Amino acid sequence: MAHRELNEWQLIYTSREPDHQRLHEALCTLGNGYFSVRGAAEEAEAGETDYPGTYLAGGYDRLETRISGRVIENEDLVNWPNPLVLSFRTENDEWFDLDDVEILSFRQTLDLRQGLLERRIQFRHSDDQETTLRIRRLVHMANPHLAAIEWALVPENWSGRIEVRSGIDGAVINAGVERYKDLSSRHLDVLETGTIGEDGIYLTARTKQSKIAMTQGVRTQ
Repeated sequence: MAHRELNEWQLIYTSREPDHQRLHEALCTLGNGYFSVRGAAEEAEAGETDYPGTYLAGGYDRLETRISGRVIENEDLVNWPNPLVLSFRTENDEWFDLDDVEILSFRQTLDLRQGLLERRIQFRHSDDQETTLRIRRLVHMANPHLAAIEWALVPENWSGRIEVRSGIDGAVINAGVERYKDLSSRHLDVLETGTIGEDGIYLTARTKQSKIAMTQGVRTQ
C-alpha cells in the first residue's frame, strides 16, 4: 500500500500503487486556469493503470453514439493531445517503463506553495544497472500557454550512451470514466504536424463538433 503524507503545503507519495494510480494522477494535476495536465508520468501511456490527460478551459465537444437502436448524445471535456511524452533508453535496452524495472526508492511530491510536481525514483534495470531519475514539472501561472519539465538522469553504477525520446501523443481519446466506455470517445481530428527548428515539434488538433482548435509545441533541450 502506498504511504502518503500531507503537510500544510505538500502532498507526498513514497511508493507507486498501480490500483490507485489514476486517483493520484488526478490529485497531482497542475493547472493555471487556462489549461491543466494530470499528474501522469511522462513515460506512461494510457492504459489500465495510467491515464495522461491535458484539458483546456471551455474545451468541450459533443458526439453521438448509437446504442441498441437509440442515438445518445454526450458532451465531454475533451482530453487533448498529450505534450508531456518523454522517455529514455540505454544501449540495447527497451524504452523506460516504471512497471518493467525494480523500484528501489520512490517519492512524488506535489508542492502547492510553489506549484511544482516532483518525482525522485531510483531503480534497477538491465544488467543490474541502477539509475536515479529526478523530475520537476510546472504549469506556468504568468504565461498561461507555457508548461515545462526538467529531467535529471543519474547513472549510479554504470556509464554509457542514452537515447531520449520526446513527443506529442495525438492519438488520445476520452477514456477516463468507466461508465462512459461505450460512448464515442474520439473527439479530435489531427490537422497538422511538423517541426520547429532543430529541437521543436508541433501538432494542431481540432474538436469534431465544437470546432475548437489547439496547436501544441514542444521543445526538447
